[in-house]
Order: sequence, then structure tokens, then C-alpha cells
Amino acid sequence: MSRCKLVAALLLVCGLAQAAPEQVPLYREIKDWVVACDNLRGCEALSATEGAPYRALSLHLQRAAGAQAPLQLRLRYRGQTEYFPLLLDGVPLSAIADALQLTQDDDELLLTAEGADAQALLAELRNGVQLRMAVDGEDEAVVSLSGLSAALLLMDSVQGRLDTRTALYRPGTRPDSEVPAAPQAPRLRAYPDATPLSDDEQHDIVQHVMAATRSQWFEEDMGGEPEAEAFALNEGEALVIIRTWCAAYNCDFAVYRVSRQPPYAERDLQLDPLPLEHDGLSGAVGYRPETGELAYLHKGRGLADCGGAGSWRFDGERFQLASFSFLSRCAGGNPGDWPELWRVVEP
Repeated sequence: MSRCKLVAALLLVCGLAQAAPEQVPLYREIKDWVVACDNLRGCEALSATEGAPYRALSLHLQRAAGAQAPLQLRLRYRGQTEYFPLLLDGVPLSAIADALQLTQDDDELLLTAEGADAQALLAELRNGVQLRMAVDGEDEAVVSLSGLSAALLLMDSVQGRLDTRTALYRPGTRPDSEVPAAPQAPRLRAYPDATPLSDDEQHDIVQHVMAATRSQWFEEDMGGEPEAEAFALNEGEALVIIRTWCAAYNCDFAVYRVSRQPPYAERDLQLDPLPLEHDGLSGAVGYRPETGELAYLHKGRGLADCGGAGSWRFDGERFQLASFSFLSRCAGGNPGDWPELWRVVEP
């Protein structure tokens, strides 16, 4: 397929942002790239070749919504702190690569650029096939650029930048004033606090709820005894978290909201749904009674280079969604370095 036909196909898939904005939060895998946009239309694109056991070099692009938001580019090389030349399809990058700011850590090298410098460098990269750092020895330090153009086009579409001067893929003559502002972030209601459960209350609630709900989560081959904790939610209700079955690095949990008084009647959890129809509340689940935060973290594999995490803040009546991060593609990146898809304003 010719480059012109490819661009036309990409535009057809993504659509015109000003006519039909993409729904957010958004998560999409495009060849060797992942694009994630949060509820405020802040977007990031990260290199993520599927099935990679380890990748020493990674490229990450991030931009908030709004006309004045600068592009942030981050190139990370893990394993050594020495800088090596960057090659695009075997040819040294142009002088614009000198704009990269270098930061050395204990075991990695970080190269960053922002704004016009980042966009100029990206304009060169988007027409390439492979970015490589020419490291010494046999180690491979490469980033596949397959899918980058479509990823940039999608980011522009989500943020309403198509045909503007600051568009990442298809800059044009539309004034930047036509770029929509970022939507207002949800504001969490404060946690009102609650009188803690006494030791006797905790014991009685846990024993009753585990016995009453056993048929819902018990399995013969669970491989261990279930464990449970109870916490005060408000003056009349408690939260019970039962750890049921565990594998190598994730566990299953049953979570109940009940009355603090016998017969400890079960009530609706009143949990805000996660974006993109995710389930949550598995892997590792915990509750912090001092802040009213219910949270989970689920690893996609033991390396934790993929997975999901979320949290809710209790407001005395319901659990408000406070955060959500997710990366489905296990691409050998840093543990827990997953795109944020939900942001809020703290009370």
C-alpha cells in the first residue's frame, strides 16, 4: 500500500475529531504501539512490541489536552547509564537529537525533550521503521516505529488537533484556538471518617459473613485457608474483604458491604464502575480506613510489566472512582509503569 493510501486509511479509521470526538477513556493497541487517553483527554503513546520478554530501549510520548499543552518525549535506556548514538533506520539522527536532555540514574539513561524540540524530533521519527541506540556488545536496544503514525493521528483526533499547527501527524492551518480545552476533572467528595470497629465487632462480622457467603466463593482446590478483614465504613455499615484463592502472584477476593449490627445484612456495595468495562477487585485488594480508599492491583504476569490498578474513595454512601491505570500488552517495560486512564481532583 502506498503512503498516500495508508494515510487515507488511517484518517478513515480515526475519523475527524471535530466532527465525532473519540470517547474517553480510550485504550488502543496499534501494531507495536499502545495509545491511552484519560478522562481529561490527556493522551500518551508508548512503544510496546507484543510478547517482548525485556526491552532495554523504550519511547514514551505524552500530551495533555488543550491548545497550549506541550508534547513531552521520553526515551529510556535501561541497563547502562552511558550514552550511545541514536540511529534511525541505520542513519544517525539529525542535529535535532542534540536537543534531548540527558539524565543518568543508577541503572538507566533517560533522554527527554519537550514542546517544539520534541515535535521536531518526532517529525523525523514518524517516517522511519526502527530507532536504535548503537550500544556496545551484543545487546539490542531498538524501538519499532511500526504503528507510530497511526498512534499520533489517534492522539490528535482525541484532542481535536487535526490540521492545526501543533498537530503531531498532520499539521495544517487551523488556528490553535479551535483546539478544545481539557474537560473539568471530577472532584471527589471527602471521606467523612467513621468510628473504628472494636476487636469483638471485627471478629463477629468476619465470622458471620464468611459463613453466610461461603457457597459464593469456596472451591475444593483453593490451596489454602481463606482470610478476611472487616473495616468500619460509617456508623452503621462495615466492609468485609475475603481473600479466597491465590495463584503465583494474584489472588481472588470477595468484597461485601454489610450492616454493623446482627444479623449483618448484606447491602449493595455502591461501587462506581471502572472504565472500559473492567472488573477490578482482584490480584491484591486492600482498604485504608484512615482515608476511605479501597484499591486493587492485578498483575498481567509476574514481571508486572502489564496489568491494571484502580482505587475508590468512600464518601459515606458510595465508592467514588479515584484512579485507574491499565496496560494489557506485556512488553517488557518497567514494573507498574501503566498508563493512567482516570484522573480526579482531591477534595
